[in-house]
Amino acid sequence: MTGKNSLKKAFIGAAIVAGLAGGAAAPAAASAAAPGDVQVSACGFWVNGQGWAFYTHCTGSVYTIVQVKVVTRTGPGSLICVRPGTVGLGPNSVVSNAYYTGRLC
Repeated sequence: MTGKNSLKKAFIGAAIVAGLAGGAAAPAAASAAAPGDVQVSACGFWVNGQGWAFYTHCTGSVYTIVQVKVVTRTGPGSLICVRPGTVGLGPNSVVSNAYYTGRLC
């Protein structure tokens, strides 16, 4: 591998990490997104380009199921348990936010 290739790979890797750190609102898994709409996402709440809300639970080496508060535009919202990965929450016209409560299920 040449130095030029190493530099190119490092630049691409840095761009990917910067995109994740910026919290880009894009789908993380093919099963959670519309066909052909697969991109990288940060952890937590996000909305895709079609107006659907999702929550991505990222985990390290320890498998955890966490409690997430789903905030709706009307009504009290709800508490749900989320396994590692991405879960669809519904249209963004109904779901305005979701966040980890600090509790495990």
